[in-house]
Amino acid sequence: MRNFTLGLFVVVGLFPFTSFSQLNNGGINAYFGVDGDTKSNYVKYGPLTGLIGSDDWFSSTGTAVIDTSNASTYLSLLSGGANIAFNKRMSVPLYSKINGKLWLDAVYGRDYLCTNPLIDSTIFTIAAKNGDDPSNWQGGKSNVPDKNDLVDVYAHMRRDGTDVHDSLWFFTGVSTVGTSGSRYFDIELYKNNFSYTSSTGTFTSAGTDAGHTQWKFDASGNITQTGDMIVAVNYTPGMPPVVDVRIWVSSTTFTTVVPAYFNFGPTLDGATAAFGYVSILSKSGATAFGSGIANYSATAAQDTTYSTPWGTEMSSKAWGTQYQTLQLVEIGLNLTRIGVDPALYSALGLNPCQSLFSDIFFKSRSSNSFVSNMQDFVTPLTFLRTPVMDYSLQPDTLRCNRKTATIKITNNTTAGYYTWQTTNGNITGANSDSTQINLNKPGTYIVSSSPVIGCPATRTDTVVIPIDTFPPVASIFATVGSNYSYFQLYGGDVAASNYMTPFGGSQGLLWNWSGPNGFTSTIQNPVTDTAWGTYQLVVTEKRNGCTDTARQPYSIIDFTVLASNAIHLSGIYANNGISLTWQDKNQAGAASYEIEKSLDGTSFSSLGTVLNSVKPDGLSPSSFLYTDNHPAYGNNFYRIKATDLNGLVVYSAIIKVNAGLTLQQEFKIVKSYDGTGTSLFCNVDRDYAGMLVIYSITGQRLETSHVQISKGVNVVALPESVRLKNSVIVVALFLNNQLSFAQKTIY
Repeated sequence: MRNFTLGLFVVVGLFPFTSFSQLNNGGINAYFGVDGDTKSNYVKYGPLTGLIGSDDWFSSTGTAVIDTSNASTYLSLLSGGANIAFNKRMSVPLYSKINGKLWLDAVYGRDYLCTNPLIDSTIFTIAAKNGDDPSNWQGGKSNVPDKNDLVDVYAHMRRDGTDVHDSLWFFTGVSTVGTSGSRYFDIELYKNNFSYTSSTGTFTSAGTDAGHTQWKFDASGNITQTGDMIVAVNYTPGMPPVVDVRIWVSSTTFTTVVPAYFNFGPTLDGATAAFGYVSILSKSGATAFGSGIANYSATAAQDTTYSTPWGTEMSSKAWGTQYQTLQLVEIGLNLTRIGVDPALYSALGLNPCQSLFSDIFFKSRSSNSFVSNMQDFVTPLTFLRTPVMDYSLQPDTLRCNRKTATIKITNNTTAGYYTWQTTNGNITGANSDSTQINLNKPGTYIVSSSPVIGCPATRTDTVVIPIDTFPPVASIFATVGSNYSYFQLYGGDVAASNYMTPFGGSQGLLWNWSGPNGFTSTIQNPVTDTAWGTYQLVVTEKRNGCTDTARQPYSIIDFTVLASNAIHLSGIYANNGISLTWQDKNQAGAASYEIEKSLDGTSFSSLGTVLNSVKPDGLSPSSFLYTDNHPAYGNNFYRIKATDLNGLVVYSAIIKVNAGLTLQQEFKIVKSYDGTGTSLFCNVDRDYAGMLVIYSITGQRLETSHVQISKGVNVVALPESVRLKNSVIVVALFLNNQLSFAQKTIY
């Protein structure tokens, strides 16, 4: 089997003048395959064939130009015989940068079929010609010959690079049902809005120049305004397809202007004398405008040209997955080389970023004459309208646990070019297309966007990045178990941490405990062995990772003051013995009282035990008595060890009784002479290192101060504190680290 390819020539009117340059016989232009096939990374016809890296309309590997979403739905409908029309847009946002090329826009259209007994709903029903005012055309339901019955149409515009001044390429493709006989079709591009209303069969154009928009030039032949353009294609099997590129101009322009980059053809075709389409000719006659080709196999039955993901109408008038030979024609035109690229005239004021066209219109003709009657058409498709910078912004929040934040842009219909600045923040980096920036400082960030580099910004947004450093509230509370057997810690504060902020309330807390003997825990209320020392709790707010730290030293002192306040112990030396008397305010819960004695105030031993066999009368606690008949000469220290019914042990304050000495220790709380202060009166037998501790009635340590107690009378002023005024407190005095006095008082 031998494969043959059909070339493409540029002609004007009816004749292929030899002075016009011939288009290349297929090829890869701006990385797009013009090869009579629709698959990316594969070239079927042309100078080179096979697996060659390239873009195309559809792809199983890489990025397809046309969106293929819902392909299975269309496949099911079309293969089942449905006669439907639909269109698909470009697979990526407008102005996307893919494989180093700038994809401006793309569109695909599937037309109704009129293969008997089907009826095409988009047929010209009256004589309609190129050059007419479109408002005079009429569309509706009818039939046309197979060779004029359009099936699939394609269009794509890109630049051969990522800059707005890189070469501008236009790619198009058309398939028809019939493959026998000559076929003629046009691709007309409208500068301003162009539409069709199916219910009335009427066309509407926003062009003000006989239903079109004219191209304008200055005196030097430079384009100052772009307008409508048409690409007329004549294709005859066995001969190369030819293309006639025309633009809409006024008769004045046609007769007086010599374009700077091209020449006008010899005729102006329009329904009125004032405007019409004129062919574009190369000034040199040797400049290649692009390439074109059709799928052709010498053995038609062996042509395996892939069509679309949803299939097509074959020339056999049945649905299929492949184009039959000669069904598809593809064309690629270099609009920059032709001379109609606005970027060529940007130095003269023409904006290369402007919308070159707004709609594209595919239609078939009855003959090779440019003004022959038009037959079938595809409803006008939106193409190359002004890109809208409709991106979405996703801001961020800096937090204690998020030192670096991002601002992200999501492209919607247009992939833009973005520049960033900040008035008081700090940008630390960005990704390759600046759709994401990294930052490490709260503040105001400004993004300016345009469709592509070299174009002015068309949208500016301001994003304020806040910082969430609202901390939780940490606190520590502890109790001891029976006989100091364990230490129960309570962490918080959940309620105090759940306060309202601009970022909402608390989303939960994490606890991190540490303490003596290597103690650690991550639960809120842990239990540990009784180990005296400083406990630390770091509370973390889950919402922002911010922390608060509480530290609390604990010793046995913190858990004996209330007991000493509850058990009042006194002693007196008489008759060579020391009589001990005590009362317990918590007598109802006590099981027994053990009397302990020490000669140095530190090491205690048991003297005996008194059972709580006497039930209190409910009005006042009972008095308990015990006599030490063998006191030591000098100082004797005593304390009561009370054990409750649950086994919890508490101790009374330590008292000192002198046996054989005349001086007895005495402590009492007194008011100052002027009544404005409170002091602790102490009369002791020797010098002591003292510690004065003020507790709340619930046992919380409020104030601590170290005092030196000398032998004899001492008056220790209690600390003046506004927060203690008019409150009930417990005053405790420790001498040489032993509790010697504790009394409740109103401060």
